[in-house]
Parts: sequence; structure tokens; C-alpha cells
Amino acid sequence: GDGYIPGEGVGVVVLKRLSDAERDGDAIHAVIRGSALNHGGKTNGYTVPNPQAQAAVIADALKDAGVDARHVSYIEAHGTGTKLGDPIEIAAISKAFREHTADTGFCLIGSAKSNIGHCESAAGIAGLTKVILQMRHRQIVPSLHSQRLNPNIDFEATPFEVNQRLRPWNAPVIDGKALPLIAGISSFGAGGGNAHLVVEAHAAAPVRASQHQAVPCGVLLPARTLPPLRQKALDMQAF
Repeated sequence: GDGYIPGEGVGVVVLKRLSDAERDGDAIHAVIRGSALNHGGKTNGYTVPNPQAQAAVIADALKDAGVDARHVSYIEAHGTGTKLGDPIEIAAISKAFREHTADTGFCLIGSAKSNIGHCESAAGIAGLTKVILQMRHRQIVPSLHSQRLNPNIDFEATPFEVNQRLRPWNAPVIDGKALPLIAGISSFGAGGGNAHLVVEAHAAAPVRASQHQAVPCGVLLPARTLPPLRQKALDMQAF
């Protein structure tokens, strides 16, 4: 792509301290290992990114997470598909990763915007949702319309490979040790706001026997009149 394609969306997640979620037996979709925010300041234009600020926010998120960039196996990029923005973003992520490793081609990269466009303030939550779904299914989906890569990016010299096909997301093995699935997620706003998350797949703890015991709970059934309310109750009972 060589242009900005707008989209619309909304997304919601519930955040909870990991120890509390494990204690309560919640369904845990992923763990936020670290995060960072910064601002690029003045540039040559409102939509022109600052590569130094982008690199810094990714480096800060990795530091906050206590994660070596070599252990990150997927990046959900901001990836707007623009001629100017994408090369700057790849240069920024590469700079942050180079602080940890000189290896190339070990980390897959993609962007949900090839599927749904740029959802503006919902772009970040869309990327997080995509990463969580990929972790759940242990598969990485292709970035659409990416068969011809941006000629201004030399991907072979970077740590990244644009994922162009559906493939298994296997746990990376480094020094003989299998690592958890770890992803970075970037969301960069027009005007210079930059955010990056480091997210890790959750290794489920063994379920205690007490968690299988039935516990009474209230279920609210809405209806305008009594007959459909009774029917809803019967439907719920049958379900």
C-alpha cells in the first residue's frame, strides 16, 4: 500500500493484576509484561513521525518488561502502509532491537490495518486483540496485500520478516530453551503520541479441584412482559 485507509472500530479489554486473576480463576488472555509512552515533539508536519522517539518508546517498553528483544517473536506494527511512515517505523524498531542483538530475520511483523484500515483511536486495541487471538490459536496471520514490499525498506538487513502466509506461531528456542510467545505492539498517533506494549502468552496454572465446584450466581433476564420472560428462563434452563 502507499496510502492511508481509514477505518472505524471500538475494543475493550479488562485489566487485572495477574496474581488476582489467577487467584480468582479468571480466563487470562495474555499478560502485559511492559509498556511505554512518549511524544515525538515538533517535526516537519503533523503526521510526520519522529524515528528517535519511536525507537525510544520501544526500548523503554522492553526495559520495563525485562525482555530481551531477541526473545520477541512477533511485532504488531503501527504499519499504516504509507511510503514515508513505514520505513521510519522499521528503522525505529530496528534501532531498538539492535540494542539487544545483531541477528536478522528472526521476528515476524504484520499490521491489522491491512485487514481493517486505520481505526485511529481504536488502532491500538485492534492490534492488541489481533495479537491475543494469534496467541490463542498459536498462529500468525498474513498481512494482506504485502506481496510487493516497500522498496524503501531493506527487510533482509532488519530483524523482521513481513508475514505473508498463515503459519504456526511456535515457541522460539534459544540456547536450547523454549521461550514463551512474546509480542510487541506499536500504536503511534498523528501529532506525535507513541505507545508500545510488550505482551506475553499466559502459561495456565493447573486448575484446582475447588475451582470446579458449582457456585450459585444470579442471572438477569430482561423482558417487557411476563410470558417472554418465562420463555427466556426456560431457554436459559435448557441451555
